[in-house]
Amino acid sequence: MKRAHVLLGGLLLALFVAASASGQEAEQEKAVDVTGVWELTSETPRGTMVRKLTFEQDGTSLTGNMETQQGSMAIEKGSIEGNKISFRMTFSRGGRSMQMVYKGTVDGDTAKGTMETPRGSIEWTAKRIST
Repeated sequence: MKRAHVLLGGLLLALFVAASASGQEAEQEKAVDVTGVWELTSETPRGTMVRKLTFEQDGTSLTGNMETQQGSMAIEKGSIEGNKISFRMTFSRGGRSMQMVYKGTVDGDTAKGTMETPRGSIEWTAKRIST
């Protein structure tokens, strides 16, 4: 009888630990919501650049656009997993194009990360200005 209680207690403990870990994984995997308008700032060789970025989110998929001095650019291959965000943009001008890859982390209404370009890496920060 004592052995049955020990086995039952061990089984209950194992189930509790498994359920707790599963709940934590689900919480970590849940993507944050970045829908809205963001102000993205970066320091470039040409000085401080401030751009308006509009995100539309469907689960872990992101679409939207960025307003720049040269016009609007569409977000390509945008995704968010947990609090990690990534998207691409292609800048075209004068028959030339350049791809920029943004990666970063989101914390509430702020975000930060890096933008990779053929010319190197640039850090950026962003804040949500409306939903």
